[in-house]
Amino acid sequence: MYEYITGRIIEKDPTHVILENNGIGYIIHISVHTYSALQNKEDIKLYTHYYIREDTRAMYGFITEEERTTFELFINISGIGPNTARLILSSMTPGQVVQAVESEDVHAFKSVKGIGTKTAERVLIDLRDKISRIHTKLANPSTVSPATTAEQNNINEVRQALLTLGFPPAKIQHALMKIKEEQSDDTVEIMIKQALKLMS
Repeated sequence: MYEYITGRIIEKDPTHVILENNGIGYIIHISVHTYSALQNKEDIKLYTHYYIREDTRAMYGFITEEERTTFELFINISGIGPNTARLILSSMTPGQVVQAVESEDVHAFKSVKGIGTKTAERVLIDLRDKISRIHTKLANPSTVSPATTAEQNNINEVRQALLTLGFPPAKIQHALMKIKEEQSDDTVEIMIKQALKLMS
């Protein structure tokens, strides 16, 4: 329905962005990967997927075409909805998804909240013959956009993102303490990935 949308950022957090275009504010759901790429930007372009199911309508936005393609492959797998697909893309870049599928790394997908062994195995089977769709759009599998906020701001953003995703505060605090003990200069995206693994 929509290929992409450009506009000015009115509000953003690790799960969504409000984008103004021609006087209309669009609520667009995003991954942590996309959120990290939006730091210090006011006017942006997001590739979009308009999700429609019975009484559910939502727009999802992606900083790159390969991230959108990966999302669309995930939501066509039985047992994976848009929120789970977004969680996967908050834990793994499209390039890492390609690597996990090609190496048949079931544990990479099991580390994502809400994905068990059977679903992880189904992902590998379903994507095995479709992974070329990501390959054709993938510019650099290892690219991760850096965040430029201070350490405490990063911690606060990570905490808010995890609370929004439904994790209990005590569990979040424990994970954040572990992360701070190991490193203190990671990006928001990397810290959320680490927290998701610690809480899985």
